[in-house]
Amino acid sequence: MIVAFVVSGLVSYGSPLRNHFDQQYVICVISVLSIQETFGSTLYSSIQTIIAILPLSILLFIIQIVGLSYHHYLATEILLLLLSLIIAYQCTQIQTRKIALLYNAIFFSTIVNQNSLPKVFVFLLLSMFIIGMSIAVLVSLFIFPLFATFDLEHRFSYCLSNLHRMYYLIVQGFLSRDRMTSKVSLSRASILEQMIRETMLLMQPRILEAKYEPRTLLKRLFYRKRKNFIDLNLQDQASLISSLMFHICSLQLMVNQCQFDEYHNDLRNELELSVYYLNSCQSSLISAFLSRKSVTNQDLRDRSANLSKAAESVRVAYKKLRLEKGIQQSEGHLPHGFFLFQLFYIVKLLNDVVTNSNQNSNRTVQPKTFSWRNYIQFDRARFLLALKSMIIIGVGSIFVMVPYLAKIFENGQWILIAMCMTQAETVGGAFTTMKMRLIGTLLGSMWSYITYLLVADNIFWIFLVLIPWIFLFGYLRSYPKWGYTAIVAAFTPILVTLGQLPYGDRLPAGNYALLRIEENFVAILISIVLTMSIFPVFAIDLLKESIQKSLHSCEESIDSMHKIFDELFHHKHSEKDLSKDQIKSFLQQQRSSFHQLINFQRILVSNASVEPTFCWFQNRFSNTRYNLIVQQQIDIFRMLHNIDATVIYLSEYSINVTNQSNSCSLFLRNIHSEIFEISQQIMNCLQTWSCYFKSSQTRCHYFTRGILVHRNELIQNDLFKHEQCLVDLHKIIHRLEHENIHQLFQQYQQFDLILLAFSSIYYSLAQLAQATLNLGTTIHEIFELEMTDLYEIY
Repeated sequence: MIVAFVVSGLVSYGSPLRNHFDQQYVICVISVLSIQETFGSTLYSSIQTIIAILPLSILLFIIQIVGLSYHHYLATEILLLLLSLIIAYQCTQIQTRKIALLYNAIFFSTIVNQNSLPKVFVFLLLSMFIIGMSIAVLVSLFIFPLFATFDLEHRFSYCLSNLHRMYYLIVQGFLSRDRMTSKVSLSRASILEQMIRETMLLMQPRILEAKYEPRTLLKRLFYRKRKNFIDLNLQDQASLISSLMFHICSLQLMVNQCQFDEYHNDLRNELELSVYYLNSCQSSLISAFLSRKSVTNQDLRDRSANLSKAAESVRVAYKKLRLEKGIQQSEGHLPHGFFLFQLFYIVKLLNDVVTNSNQNSNRTVQPKTFSWRNYIQFDRARFLLALKSMIIIGVGSIFVMVPYLAKIFENGQWILIAMCMTQAETVGGAFTTMKMRLIGTLLGSMWSYITYLLVADNIFWIFLVLIPWIFLFGYLRSYPKWGYTAIVAAFTPILVTLGQLPYGDRLPAGNYALLRIEENFVAILISIVLTMSIFPVFAIDLLKESIQKSLHSCEESIDSMHKIFDELFHHKHSEKDLSKDQIKSFLQQQRSSFHQLINFQRILVSNASVEPTFCWFQNRFSNTRYNLIVQQQIDIFRMLHNIDATVIYLSEYSINVTNQSNSCSLFLRNIHSEIFEISQQIMNCLQTWSCYFKSSQTRCHYFTRGILVHRNELIQNDLFKHEQCLVDLHKIIHRLEHENIHQLFQQYQQFDLILLAFSSIYYSLAQLAQATLNLGTTIHEIFELEMTDLYEIY
């Protein structure tokens, strides 16, 4: 950011361009604003901005040529509102929308108040934006470049190595002699889990940014020695990390609930050496994946073979113990069978990387087809949001268009600009943005005043004083809590000290800093009132809508689980048969969309916590409980993923066994019918809870979505339905915990991998029911807090 600021300053004030621009400080501001964390992100945001403002510039040029000029207040106001409506509707990305609205506001506020503007004023403004963004892109490319491609590689390496550390700690906890020793290892694993999750959050955005980088060229230049590095594309790397995270967290869940009884001690004594050897072989294969040196394909295959042999030794040791102990201690077989199955499935995932790397390198991704329907189709909610933006900008433009107010507020342009830049998708998001902007403006204006007192109007010394300030907030910008606050604090001194928008130079810089605080404060107060009163979109409504979608996604996952079972075991076929690779790809897409919903919910929980929810609920917003709901949805989906993975694994392994044992097919049908019966009850519960979130949304949400309100008040029958669902789930859990599995162990004594898979399915079903019960309990608590007067705050 400092280099971009200095280079843009040299271009603006130390080159012949200073003779062509009156507002060259805009170049400095845009160059600082355009700098992002990676080169791909900087290029992507710059391209999106140019795509938005280039056609807008042509349209504004035509408007100016037609005759719009100085003091044409009515025509200017009408055109400003019309174009603001079009921009807000067409720009779906919030940051691009803000920049385009800002660009539009600058043009109209300048042309109506400044006489004798050149006919090409809009193109001069466009050239300043493009020069600023070009400087940012070049600086991002040549000065300490961080490419999204490499950042993804580093995140993949970090996550993979720490996932293995987490895996080792969980295995260590499983092999501990007592519960307290196990808890120590599990607490360390939980710390690693949190670090890995924070690292994974940016993997999907980085994949989008990497599309704007020359990935093949970068890998050839910087990975010359790593010719045999696993050839996974970026999406496959993210998918592998996500799958490993699912299964390792499943291991963690089992060890947390593990009973350190006599059976467990016998199992630990029998498996300890072989499990540690398995971990050693797995560590060797992962280190080969992450090695900076060249690793031959043969070496990878040898390490993969050693890992398979180590897994086989664990299986043999477990089979030996099971045959010795028989079925007298069958209660401990389900959780331990689940644990061992997860170990073997992780081995399978890593071995598949070695086996399928060449296939992945030759795979091509089908490009998305362009459709005009996405642009022509009318969206009621988006139109109302655009109309709201137009009204807010219209109110802000009064301070520019009305001469009396313009005189009081020095043309009022900062009020209009602040109202453009503090808009958001939700009321809570807008409030958060306003708070950050106000704090950033206060900090930046204070430093502007100090700069003015120290160096007055000396441009050279102004740059020297601003550099440490930009460095400080450029550093703080990387922290999520500072984000937008740091950006505003960084560019505010540039605006105040290097120049102002037209007709803002009547006051000295010191007074202008105080005026900027005053205008931002006025703009934020007006925006708060308008945001709450005009078509408000509350984050709590979008949060409940997102929870409905994620619950529906879980229902679809349950439904697809039965279809996959039928498809793989040929009980019945769909119209179009699917291969195993297509099924895995389908599950991967399902998992990706679910993660997007969960990430969106985390943001909405934060935004909803600042909204005045006490106005329509009995109690204030429960931040803790909604965060708990987010985590419990992940627990449910993780168990569904485990069942899907087990069914696919079972279909791959049991072909030969089925040919040897006719009873296997019969048992598969029985277990499928049992899964179907239990999952249908779980689906009924999810549908009931989804109805609560739908009926408890505000009337504003129904209006913006164009939905007729049938009933949104609580009736006593709703609580009864919820309580009955909880009772039914408790019966399912009790039934699964006391399931008679003696027949299962007697029938498949010789087929231990099938036995482990069946154990994993039963245990996953029990944990799925338990996770659903936990989710239902939390939803029931929210139900009572929001819709009843059972709990009153003192």
